[in-house]
Amino acid sequence: MTRRIFLWCLAMFSTAMLAGPAHAAPAGKVIPVWPKLNVPKKWQNANNNEWPTLTVMLAPHPNGTAVVICPGGAYAYQVMGGEGYAPGQWMNSLGVSAFVLKYRLPLRRLPKNGVPLPLQDVRRAVQILRANAQKWKINPDRIGVMGFSAGGHLAAMAGTHFLPGNPRATDPLNRLSTRPDFLVLCYPVISMMPGLTHPQTHFELLGHKAPLDLDRYYSNELTVCKLTPPTFICCAADDNVVNPLNSIDFYHALKTLHIPVKFVEFKHGQHGFTMGRSGTDSVQWPADCKAWLQKMKFLPPAASAGK
Repeated sequence: MTRRIFLWCLAMFSTAMLAGPAHAAPAGKVIPVWPKLNVPKKWQNANNNEWPTLTVMLAPHPNGTAVVICPGGAYAYQVMGGEGYAPGQWMNSLGVSAFVLKYRLPLRRLPKNGVPLPLQDVRRAVQILRANAQKWKINPDRIGVMGFSAGGHLAAMAGTHFLPGNPRATDPLNRLSTRPDFLVLCYPVISMMPGLTHPQTHFELLGHKAPLDLDRYYSNELTVCKLTPPTFICCAADDNVVNPLNSIDFYHALKTLHIPVKFVEFKHGQHGFTMGRSGTDSVQWPADCKAWLQKMKFLPPAASAGK
């Protein structure tokens, strides 16, 4: 094993450990994101990430709000437990139905259509929720996307690179908007710009030699528009994996366009604090997020607490 490969594996292992303990998959139904998907063998991998799915976690007492959850993992793997199922269970405790997205990992370059595979998948996930709103007791105007770390980059892209829906599309789902109604971003990668981005996340998404125009296009702090949805952001000041300036720059971009945003920076928590790292002030973020969701009327005032 070369030193370079060893160091890469060590970095991936360390990031996974920071994400906290493993969580077993819930008993919810797993559905495909796409009805048919033929993937060349050279793009397949041992984690079977070529088959995007949604794990359906319906709230026992739904209030009409739903969220697609995008786990992190530097676009190299996905922390499905601590950054998928655990926040899904917490959302369920608030009456929010959760849908954990296992998205396709990028190709270290863009596919022929120019749209990163994970972005294609999260867009489709939002459309699936809207198409099944009545069945799953969802208000189609109260669908959010939540993401952690690189999953935060994906969630932010869902809010900056959305499609309005094409009424003439032959696929009924493509007639529906992919725009989320709110975002929840936890210690997110936001930027692809040199010096600010997380290098491994950038490499996995765009490769080593991406032109600067692509770096800019997939830097969410540079692509916020007036229709980017209201956003909750949290990170830790002592995060030494993803620069907290990612969160700060996105916050300022939203504020500039007068988009409702709540930003909380904790003193301690490091990277990958998931639902809150014990012994640090990051344990406060679920309560802060719940209060913000109530303020924005995505939760009723009487929604039960949960962490």
